[in-house]
Amino acid sequence: MAYKVIDVSEHQGTIDWNAVKGNIDGAIIRCGYGDDISSQDDKQWKRNADECTRLGIPFGVYIYSYATSEAQARSEAQHVLRLVKGYKLSYPIYLDLEQAGTESGAVNRANIFGDIISAAGYWCGVYANTNWWTNYLVGLERFTKWVAQYNSVCTYSGTYDMWQYTSGGSVPGISGRVDMNHCYRDFPKEITGNSSESHQPSAPSTSGGASSGQTIHFKYRVRTKEDGWLPEVVNLADYAGIPGHAITDIAIGVDQGSLWYQVHVKGGGWLPTVSGYNINDYNNGYAGNGQVIDAVRVYYNTPADYASKYGYQKAQYRVSPLNGNYWPWQYDNETGNGQDGYAGAFGYALDKFQLF
Repeated sequence: MAYKVIDVSEHQGTIDWNAVKGNIDGAIIRCGYGDDISSQDDKQWKRNADECTRLGIPFGVYIYSYATSEAQARSEAQHVLRLVKGYKLSYPIYLDLEQAGTESGAVNRANIFGDIISAAGYWCGVYANTNWWTNYLVGLERFTKWVAQYNSVCTYSGTYDMWQYTSGGSVPGISGRVDMNHCYRDFPKEITGNSSESHQPSAPSTSGGASSGQTIHFKYRVRTKEDGWLPEVVNLADYAGIPGHAITDIAIGVDQGSLWYQVHVKGGGWLPTVSGYNINDYNNGYAGNGQVIDAVRVYYNTPADYASKYGYQKAQYRVSPLNGNYWPWQYDNETGNGQDGYAGAFGYALDKFQLF
């Protein structure tokens, strides 16, 4: 399923968001461009963000980058953080990379930008056309990808979550043309717990965390022979693993409800299920025995009080083979309809794991 998402800036003028609502699933709003200077704020940013908030239209943010130095990358991140303060974002914060002359060192600057955005608690993404992704952003896999290619199909061979397919779209409430995108992830559900399909304003958060009952936080980490235990990841803030380094063990925890999980050893079989999250507990704190694994299975048990309010939830997880692209998402231990009951493929070592 693809969600209909537009991206807008001051170039669209004064938008009638009342007319727009109901014709899109979400919007990515430009907050500004370049360094953290108020004169470089998008002139329609505040109005656009306020209107989307008022009407319950899920939205995210992008900033057009002019950075050619690490200091400018940091300044651009602070530019965004200054402007998004107080808003509840349902889509990531995107770094727009397309300015001629900024190609060299773009990956390093994107990582600096993304580190600051992620540390502030936001999801980070990168926007670029296929030429940039193919020639200048090779290896930049940490953040969600937004690919621009004005075509009937997207020919980019890498993984991506959103595709900008035209700059000549038409939407009620917007005078003139507007950029149109197919989004292949329900970001509002993943980020806030509210699906793109509902278009309902989200309730104000009173606690800012999972205890509010809206977002379940999975935490996980993996171990490789080369690196030992790697840092903890929460939901889709990043992935666990290092490209090219085979995973041998996985530890998974959750802040609401409970879960069980197990791993399959390459050349062997399934190891016993575990339910704890403690890398010092060999018996029940993590799954694995130090050997390379080629599959993982996760099952989430929704607590009764959460289920009564929000419905039963499933663990959604995926893995990638060594130096390869991600395989499809799996849901609990379901089979059929494209589901295998586990993530992975017997005989193929894994190097990245994601779960939410």
